[in-house]
Amino acid sequence: MGIIKEYQRPGPGDVALVRRAQRSLALAGRHANLLRYVERDSFQNAAGTLVERYMPRSSQKQLEIADVFRDLYAVWLVLAPLSNRVQGYWRSWWCPGIVTSWMRIQANRFHRFCLGRVPYDWATAQVAPGALAAHITDEAFIGQTQEMLGHATGNTLRAGFARYVLGGLVWRQAAEAALQIARERRAGMLWSEDGMWLLASKPFDGVDVEWTDLREQPAAVLTWQAHVVGGLVHINMNDASVQRLKESVRAALASDASPEHKLRRINAAAHSFHHWVRYAFDARQQAQELEAWMWRRVSRHIAQNTPALAARYFNLRQSPWDTRLHFERKSYLLDRDVSEEQWLNLWNPRR
Repeated sequence: MGIIKEYQRPGPGDVALVRRAQRSLALAGRHANLLRYVERDSFQNAAGTLVERYMPRSSQKQLEIADVFRDLYAVWLVLAPLSNRVQGYWRSWWCPGIVTSWMRIQANRFHRFCLGRVPYDWATAQVAPGALAAHITDEAFIGQTQEMLGHATGNTLRAGFARYVLGGLVWRQAAEAALQIARERRAGMLWSEDGMWLLASKPFDGVDVEWTDLREQPAAVLTWQAHVVGGLVHINMNDASVQRLKESVRAALASDASPEHKLRRINAAAHSFHHWVRYAFDARQQAQELEAWMWRRVSRHIAQNTPALAARYFNLRQSPWDTRLHFERKSYLLDRDVSEEQWLNLWNPRR
């Protein structure tokens, strides 16, 4: 890419400058020269800070991947405020509770039990259609983001991050067309960088999708499994998520690392699981059973030999739950009451 050859550590006002520029982008950015924003020193410096924060080793060693992430961050700082205009888009800084709340409202309130899933194919993705839908006419910026699509395929952190950055732009035209059909059919629609979900009272044509009646069989949605019983949606963690946690625990305990490092790995896996399970009220029993399974192993292999580490163990049973309905009307990017620390935390590439 080569957009950012080197950068200076940002001064205290750089984040504030970026946030002010983002406000102007939100108001008039769709017709602006977006590449001019990307190349601003304040945007470049903020991108460098975010790489230092979330990829410290790569940044310190000046690895090539750090340059790729700086390029992506600089573009994301420009595209993020524009994505606030996109309806039905699950922005990458919104919590998972947005998705579970959407399913609960669509099924429990509007009795929409047929779930449709449309995956997006990043191998054939193009920027131009989405840019046209967003009224972005900056050809240099479109060309730059098209080149970045080469990073968006695969299961690496870089690929996932590239999809966060570009998803709201690349799939905007397809999402807007599907939203119009969903409205005509009185269906609910939610989409992210990897695909779109529909919830309807009955299947309909017009969107290339396979339908699942949640009253008849469960369906996977992200890390969850959803099904409908008695007219109400029930959301648990799916088998793949449970097995992923168990495999992480087994791998940590089987490693040659120190007990402290093993516990850090186990806690990280449990935190990742809790990030999703806390929004699924019906998964409490699952979490309790997993907690008992984990503690038996941690107790036998770590706490029994190093009792002091027991206090550092992340206990799923004692962790907070959040089963409120989430709507996320606040911008976060632009609202003045969001602190600099909170603002920086919005850009974590590990959703």
